Amino acid sequence: MSRHAASRKTNRERKGTRGLIIAAAAGLVLMLVVMPVVAVAMFVNDLNRSIAVDDDVRQALRSSAANTPSTTADSAFYTLLIGSDRRSDGENGRSDSLILARIDPDARRVDLVSIPRDMQVRIDKIAGVQKINAAYSFGGATLAITTVSEFAGVPISHYAEVDFSQLTGLVDKLGGITVDVPESFSGGNGGVSLKAGRQTLNGTQALGFARERYKVQGGDFSRAQAQRIVLTALIEKIAQQPVTALPGLIREFAGGIATDMSVQTITQYAMTMRKGAITVDTAGCPSYAFNQDGVSYVGVEYKEWQDMMRRVDAGLGPHGTGSIPARQKRNTKLGAAANAASPKDYETLKNQSLNSDSVIGDQ
Repeated sequence: MSRHAASRKTNRERKGTRGLIIAAAAGLVLMLVVMPVVAVAMFVNDLNRSIAVDDDVRQALRSSAANTPSTTADSAFYTLLIGSDRRSDGENGRSDSLILARIDPDARRVDLVSIPRDMQVRIDKIAGVQKINAAYSFGGATLAITTVSEFAGVPISHYAEVDFSQLTGLVDKLGGITVDVPESFSGGNGGVSLKAGRQTLNGTQALGFARERYKVQGGDFSRAQAQRIVLTALIEKIAQQPVTALPGLIREFAGGIATDMSVQTITQYAMTMRKGAITVDTAGCPSYAFNQDGVSYVGVEYKEWQDMMRRVDAGLGPHGTGSIPARQKRNTKLGAAANAASPKDYETLKNQSLNSDSVIGDQ
C-alpha cells in the first residue's frame, strides 16, 4: 500500500471516529434535553388526570355561561368552590360549604362570597323547596353549579371541589399560614382550641379553625367566615412562593381537589396574579337563620344580596364603596336570588335570630 493510500485511510478513520464522538455527544445532549421535558409532560398529565372532573360538570359550566350573560370585566370569571362531606365514592353527600369566587387575574383581585349551606331555595325539577346544599346531594356538581348560578345571577365558568381535610399537608408544606382568629374557642367539633388574635397555624390547626361552628358566636356563619380566612391566607402565602415551588405545591393540592381546570391553566392564572400585589376581599351572603315546619333554614336578604353581587361583579368587592356602574345596575339577574324560597319580608325575622352580621370582625 502506498504512503498516500495509507494516509487517506487514516484520515477516513479519524473522520469516522470524530463522527461517532459527535453523534454520541448529540445523543447525550438530546437525552438531557428531551428526557426532562418528557418527564415534566408525564408529571403534568398525571396531575391533570388526578384532578379532572367528569364531562357532565364541564357541560354544566358551558350551560351556565350560555344561560347567564356576563357583565363583569373581560378578564374576570366566576368559580364555584365546594367543600363536600361525601363519605364514599358512590355517595354525593351534601355540600359542606359553598363559596362563589370572582377572580380577575389581570386586576390581581379575588373576591370570595360564602353562600350558607342551609339557604332555602327551590330545586323544582328535582326536589322542590330544599336547602341549597341538597343540590349537590340530588344532582352532584352539575346541579350545584346551576343552582348557585341561578341564585347569584352570574355565569359560573369554573368549578373546584375541595376537601378541606386534605389541605393540612399543603398548609404544612407552606410552613403554616398566618391569620387573624376573630374569637377564642376551646374544643368543639373541630377538636382544636385557639386564642383570638393574629397567629400562624399549622395544617391541623387550620383545619380545626375552618370546621368550628359550635363554640363560636355566629355558628355556621362564623365557620363560613373561617373558611374564607383560611383560603385568603393560602392565596397570599402561595403568591409569595418562588416559581420553582409551584409544581410541588400543585401536586400537594391535587390530592384534595377536583376541578375542570388543567394544571397549565391554574399555573397560567397563578403567574398572572404574581405580577403585583393581590387584593382579596371576602364576605358572607347577607342572610339570617329561621325555622319553618320544624326545619332550620337560612333566608336571603334580597336587597342586600343584590347590592353585594352588583358590587362584586363590577370589581368593587363585596364591601366596596362608590357608585355601581350602569351595566351592573341594568343586569336584573345579578343577585336576584331567582330560585330563593325564603320570605320576601325578612326584616323582623333577621332581627330575631343569628344572621350574617352576628360574626365577629368579618372581613
